[in-house]
Amino acid sequence: MTKIKRKKNKTQSKWIVLLGIVMIMITITYFFLLKNTPQKPSSKYLLYQDSKIGFSIKYPEAWELRQNTQIFENGDAIAFGITGQNQKTQTELTDGAQISISLPFKITTNLDSWIEKYFDDKAEISQNTLNNRTFKRVYTCSGAGCITYFYTAVDNQIYGIAVFAQGANKMVYDNTVVYMIKSLQFNSVTNGKITKEEAITKIKLKPEVVDYLRQIPSAKVEINGEENNFYLIQVYEIKDNHTATFNWYKVEKSTGKIIKEF
Repeated sequence: MTKIKRKKNKTQSKWIVLLGIVMIMITITYFFLLKNTPQKPSSKYLLYQDSKIGFSIKYPEAWELRQNTQIFENGDAIAFGITGQNQKTQTELTDGAQISISLPFKITTNLDSWIEKYFDDKAEISQNTLNNRTFKRVYTCSGAGCITYFYTAVDNQIYGIAVFAQGANKMVYDNTVVYMIKSLQFNSVTNGKITKEEAITKIKLKPEVVDYLRQIPSAKVEINGEENNFYLIQVYEIKDNHTATFNWYKVEKSTGKIIKEF
């Protein structure tokens, strides 16, 4: 009886050790997958609107506005981008994403003919329908990397969208870009009056505000009143339950002129 009992205890010990090893392996695998799983960008989207050119688009709050890009030959209207944690400074984009929208331009032929002439034979051309709008999709690669272009015709003008995404979060970036393109709306050009959204965007694009928002991502840029023909915009953060103002700006509704308070 004693020998049988010892054998049983020995068998139980082996199973306990084996179970412990399995649990350790599961734990290691879980943390490895957690670390390498692409993280979803901010689910909060803001509205970018350009009434002079005639379009609006939604973009993630975590993405920054970029006004100094030159992707399109005829000029860029605006770009939105995000930089990943593994991106090295002063190098080509290897971890992050960017979507650029061109200034509208005219062509002398139809869109299909123009695309075939403009891009080389290696470019992959297809057609996509997003939010009931038809886009010509062009995927092309060069020494600087691969870019996907989307082109659509609106009121006898062509709008182009350039998309570039790389890194561990590429799948998430690609899904975000599709959502952004689906949100793209083309509107009639207004009489030039600046909307509230455009006024806020103008302030966000100012270099000192860009630097401030990079240092304090939780900071806010909001309209806190109107004065005659001006929007009053406050750039601030909530610190120790108090409002810490970075600066106040006035944006003229008719011209978009910006006046900084201090």
